[in-house]
Amino acid sequence: MDIDIASKLFPNMTTLIIQLISTGILLIIFRRFLWTPVQEYFAKRADYIENQINEAKNMNEQAKVFVEESEIQAKESAKEYRDIIDRAKDDANKAKNQILEEARIEAQNKIALADKEIEAQKLLARDEMRQEIVDIAIEVATKVMQKEMNTTENQQFVEEFVDKVVN
Repeated sequence: MDIDIASKLFPNMTTLIIQLISTGILLIIFRRFLWTPVQEYFAKRADYIENQINEAKNMNEQAKVFVEESEIQAKESAKEYRDIIDRAKDDANKAKNQILEEARIEAQNKIALADKEIEAQKLLARDEMRQEIVDIAIEVATKVMQKEMNTTENQQFVEEFVDKVVN
C-alpha cells in the first residue's frame, strides 16, 4: 500500500484556490447584503436610543422647571390666600365696629328721646299741677269770699290749701 503522504499533508492547490475564491465571494456577499445593512440598522438604533435619552433628559428638565414654577405658584397662591383672609378679617372687624357704632348711636338717640319724653311728661305734670293749684286757689278764694272774713278761718283755709298742695 502505497499511500502518498505528501498529497495528504499538503492540500490541493486548485481546491485551495476555489475555496479561497468561494470564501471571498461569500465575504463580499456577506458584507454587501448583511454587514452594511446591519451596521446601518445598529447606527439608526443607536441614534434612536440617543434621541430617546435626549428627549427624556429634556422632559426631565422641563418637569423640573414645571415643578419649580408650580412651587412658586403654590407659594403665591398661599400668600394670596393669606391676604384674602386678612382682608376678610379686616372687613369683618370694620363691619363689627360699624354695627357697634350704629347701635351706640341708636341707643343714644333712644336715650335722648326718652329724656325728651320724660321732660315733656314733667312739663305736663307741672302744668297739670299748676292748673290744679290754680283750681284749688280759686276754690279757696271762692270759699273765703263766701264766708265772713275771719283771720282764724282764713288761717285754717290756707293751712288746708297748703295740705292739699303738699299731699
